[in-house]
Amino acid sequence: MGNKGITLVELIIAVAISSIILGATTLLVKTAQNDYQYTSETADLQSESQVLMEQLGKWIMEGNRIKVKEDVGNPDELTIYYIPRTTDTKLPSGVAQPSEKTKKKVIWIDNGKMYVKSFDNIASPDSDTLTYTQADEKEDNCIGEHIKGFYAKTDSSTSDVVNIKLTLSQGTHKYEVENAIKVRNKLKK
Repeated sequence: MGNKGITLVELIIAVAISSIILGATTLLVKTAQNDYQYTSETADLQSESQVLMEQLGKWIMEGNRIKVKEDVGNPDELTIYYIPRTTDTKLPSGVAQPSEKTKKKVIWIDNGKMYVKSFDNIASPDSDTLTYTQADEKEDNCIGEHIKGFYAKTDSSTSDVVNIKLTLSQGTHKYEVENAIKVRNKLKK
């Protein structure tokens, strides 16, 4: 019996057991990697949607006139005006009425990205025709990616509440978030 070594049967059994262990380990690693990727993509979408909703909420609350261009079947376009308030109160001697001009932001999506374009010195919101062009769809104006839907609607009863719905999608994941945002400084039309 001395130095005989291992038999062919023992070698085949050892290779079979090693293959089973290696296969199980590979399957476990692949499953863990897929779970990590799924969780990571879901967290990215949730985080991006929260940041976008918070930013949109801030802009809407700071604005005082909101216009929504609704397009059936297509994402909406949101315009937020910042109209300076005027007062009839007599100002103290030497104090002039602030001469701020109206400003606005236009928010839209195209090809899965959300953009914002700011305009200054609007003469009158009622006759305003300034809008964005395809040239404005650049990285500087991009505020979000993975956007598949953006829908905005003003509350018909009060017109000072804007309902926003964002749909984000990345890979096989889809995430939707909705929020109703009240305009703090609403001006009468």
